[in-house]
Amino acid sequence: MKLKHAAVLLATAFLAACGGGMPEGEVRFIGFAPVTSKDKDVRGVQTFCPNCKEAMTIDQEGDKGVKNRCENKKCKTKVAWANDYKCPSCQGSGRCAACTAMEQNGDCYNCRGQGVLIYAGQSPNCPNCKGSKQCPICKGKKNCDYCEGSGKIPKETVKAKAAKFMNREAELPPPDEPKKEEPKKEEPKKEEPKKEGGSEEKK
Repeated sequence: MKLKHAAVLLATAFLAACGGGMPEGEVRFIGFAPVTSKDKDVRGVQTFCPNCKEAMTIDQEGDKGVKNRCENKKCKTKVAWANDYKCPSCQGSGRCAACTAMEQNGDCYNCRGQGVLIYAGQSPNCPNCKGSKQCPICKGKKNCDYCEGSGKIPKETVKAKAAKFMNREAELPPPDEPKKEEPKKEEPKKEEPKKEGGSEEKK
């Protein structure tokens, strides 16, 4: 009996550490980190119920406090969320993704840290760093701009970033119902006017 009791205690402790046996919410990081000043930052975060895959808010505040239950009436799954997530831009390294991709060390790859490009006797400002001599993404700090060098993104940051996705989902109109095709009405055939004079004119 003592062994069974110990096994129950270990199982209870394990479930408590894993969020009470609840499935963990699905977090999707989309888009890639910009590597030059011309690249647009299109990164985003989406959060979903792990069961029905419907969009879900992290720690949604309700009338009775925070609730982490899927709002889909057919699902209603209770969900747990991690305290932090591995940064998708630096893969948890904390290093600037642009510096890694462009093989630079905090300095601009395009002008090699000179700030200008010398060509045909002229030295205009580098179009990538705009003369700053530094990587335009990390500003020479060499740290990932997405996680600020920590390698992890806290749950609160993920929730804030996912809010844009959730708001966009809420604004989308309901899908249109397929329109029924109406039977085509047959138009009455027009009679061609008869040619006067049955015989052809002789040349």
